[in-house]
Order: sequence, then structure tokens, then C-alpha cells
Amino acid sequence: MAMKAYLLYNRNTPTQRVVERLAKELEDEQIDIELLDADSPSGIQMVESYDILGRPAVALLRTDGTPVQVWQGEDGMPTPHDVAYLARQ
Repeated sequence: MAMKAYLLYNRNTPTQRVVERLAKELEDEQIDIELLDADSPSGIQMVESYDILGRPAVALLRTDGTPVQVWQGEDGMPTPHDVAYLARQ
């Protein structure tokens, strides 16, 4: 698959469970995912590179790093179907 979904969140917050549930559903859809703590070095790099201000966030990126779609904030979280549809384009 030529895309990967990065799920960015803050550990030990109520939204952590939301992100973990979405991650499981995306894995069930066979989407390549990576969970990133927003305070980790990789998370900070993702935030800065893609100007992500809201948490949690999902960034669907092509293998070359080009963003396809970025969803931000708990109210803006995508459905697994939305991510899977875009990832298979």
C-alpha cells in the first residue's frame, strides 16, 4: 500500500482510548498505521512538518511524505471507512 496513517495523540488523556480504538479499526481494514505520542520526538516532528494544531489527529500520507488528508481534533476524527477509502485511491 502506498499510504500510511499516522495517529497523533497525547498519552494519558481521555482521547487516548479514542485513538487506540481507531487504530484497531484501521488495522482491521488493513491500513498501515503508526501511533505517535505528540510529545515524542517523532510526534513533535510530525506536528511541525504538517502544521498539526489539534489533538488527536490523523495524518494520511503517501510514502513520499505528501499529505493526502489530515483530520484534527476529537470532533474531526474520521471514520475508519473514510481513511480506508482514501488510502486505497
